[in-house]
Amino acid sequence: MIFGKKRTQTEQLLASLFDAYDADVIAVRSDSCELLFANECARKHMGAIWAEATSCKEGYAHIFPTLCNTCSKLDDTLGKASYFEIKDLDDHLFTVMTNTILWSDNKAARIFIARDIQQERATQEKLYSLAYLDQLTGAPNRQKLKEDFEAIAEGIEGNRISGIMAIMDLDYFKIINDTYGHNAGDVMLKRLTEHLQHEEAFQNHVYRLGGDEFVLLLTDKPKQFDTQGARMDFYTTLLKKALVSYTMPNIEDKCSLSIGVAFFPQHGSTSSELLRKADIALYQAKNAGRNRVVFFEDKFDRAQKFRNIYINIEPILIKSGRTFGYELLDGTGDVKEKEGVVNLSEFNRTLDALGLTEMENKAKYFISFTKQLFSGVVQKNLPKDKFVIQIHASGSCSENEMLLYRQLHACGYLLALTGVNDGNINRVLLDVVDYCKIEINGMNATLQKSLIMQNAKKTFIATGVSTKEEYEAAQRRGFKLFQGYFFEQPTVTKTTKDIDPLKANYYRLLQLTSTDDYVDFQQISAIISTDVALSYKLLKLLNSATMGLRSKMSSIQMAVAYLGEENIKKWIAMLALQGVAADKPTELVRLSLIRARFGELLAPQLRPKRDPRHVFLTGMLSLLHVALDKTKEELVAEIPVADDIRESLVGKDGIYSDIVAFFGHYDYSNWEEITRFADEHYISCDAINETYIASVKWYNDLNHSS
Repeated sequence: MIFGKKRTQTEQLLASLFDAYDADVIAVRSDSCELLFANECARKHMGAIWAEATSCKEGYAHIFPTLCNTCSKLDDTLGKASYFEIKDLDDHLFTVMTNTILWSDNKAARIFIARDIQQERATQEKLYSLAYLDQLTGAPNRQKLKEDFEAIAEGIEGNRISGIMAIMDLDYFKIINDTYGHNAGDVMLKRLTEHLQHEEAFQNHVYRLGGDEFVLLLTDKPKQFDTQGARMDFYTTLLKKALVSYTMPNIEDKCSLSIGVAFFPQHGSTSSELLRKADIALYQAKNAGRNRVVFFEDKFDRAQKFRNIYINIEPILIKSGRTFGYELLDGTGDVKEKEGVVNLSEFNRTLDALGLTEMENKAKYFISFTKQLFSGVVQKNLPKDKFVIQIHASGSCSENEMLLYRQLHACGYLLALTGVNDGNINRVLLDVVDYCKIEINGMNATLQKSLIMQNAKKTFIATGVSTKEEYEAAQRRGFKLFQGYFFEQPTVTKTTKDIDPLKANYYRLLQLTSTDDYVDFQQISAIISTDVALSYKLLKLLNSATMGLRSKMSSIQMAVAYLGEENIKKWIAMLALQGVAADKPTELVRLSLIRARFGELLAPQLRPKRDPRHVFLTGMLSLLHVALDKTKEELVAEIPVADDIRESLVGKDGIYSDIVAFFGHYDYSNWEEITRFADEHYISCDAINETYIASVKWYNDLNHSS
């Protein structure tokens, strides 16, 4: 070997370079294993051995027991690199890069560069564990499930990959926790995970969602099943392996497992939709007696979807068209309350949906009666001067029920009686409430008028008012408040309404921004500059905390340019609609803009995807003809919208016609149609609900800043 002899310039250069490496570097003669060179790091690693060693076998290989065997299998082709991992005598893991080169004597030699990655690998494993593993059970977590599903999502959507997503839930787990403590519950979860992972088909496919819920994600093998029946038989047999009694030493109580299963792509192609349907199947398994496997069926979904998913906010107006309040409409009315259970979610949903963080407006909010209203937490967070509690009318009312209603009234809440008809008028109950809601076509007209006259101190609300004729009839009968969408109908005459000079500014702004062509900031600035109110509102918007403006605006044109094309379009939509519809109920503006934002947020989720800008404009214009007392055809003839928007507004076959219909169904709380729309586009009901709430919040923020 060269050590001890005078080194050539090349060898001295190599030594100076490789000695600076924080890795072992050695050079070995391939055929004889002669040790030609070792850098300082490698010499330290070999210790006293290197000084006496003449070959790699005596030196470096001595601290890597498997190196010789690995080296004998390497390709000696010049310039061809190889990589492998190996452990030394101290069980430290090294990654090795090796290559055959011509040494300074022009003969072939093999270079080894070995780097200790023990600490690095440990750190990587720790980070992986924190990111992707449940810290209690060691099972993959929700994030890992998300990423694993994303890896196959494209194949599922293209019908190239099929399989199951199953939710597993421990039966009677709460008893273990409550009786023996959370430590016992934790041990039970660990034992369950170990049992599931022991089954070969389940290994690395069971994920912990949280609590005692786990998810199993499995894909079918290519051409594994000839029929759906064979597929169900296979998974029934496989999943039954998990249906055993889970016990622990010195604990009498035992747990079982309930499993709900959804197939993909049959039941959906997104993880949220599959989880939702697997959860519905799990509910069926629990309801049928637990400790069983239930596969999702469409009939299950129909029964569950309407219970507590959707939220809608329906306005209540006074005679002048001003908004008096809102009713929160959802699907919780048929859900039976459990004794001793206080579920605060619906109140959170109410506050979220209405955007009542500051409660600065004067509107009243109508919500359904529930015993949870007597919770101290609810009463603390639900302002008594803002909320009206609705009681459903019935022919008879028990003393206990009457006592509850009186207690609620004594707490400071206003009460409203709903669902009153010819056969269920309860005079005692009517005496307790402040408002009475009657369906305009649900009771004899003469009886309506008589009841209102006999209870002059009560405020009567006509509900289900859908037309101008019904609205006028309700006024004649003595109703003071009106609930329904009668204001969505234009008053179209042979001569359409002229636009006064001030409104013409707003209308012209709508025309300038309702196009995909270049937005003319100069024209927009000129119109705003001639209108003191618009100029003031623009500068007020820029001065709001939401804009975070740091420098002062020196001109209206500068202010318009600062907002940018997208923001100026939305701001103009807000102000222009308010201006054009100044003599109409404010709800017309509110509904139009909520529709616009609702559609814009949903557009990327639709099948096929739609242009969010076009959907926003479609929603905004969908009620504008009402504000102008024009027909839809007249409106789109005057505003330069794209052809696909025009076709969607006036007909049923446009690319956005289904979205326009969707808006109408949502206004009227036609949940079955909304659910059908969701199914057609593979959107979860939760996603629609959350998008609606986000749209309401967006409108509230926009309205506040304007």
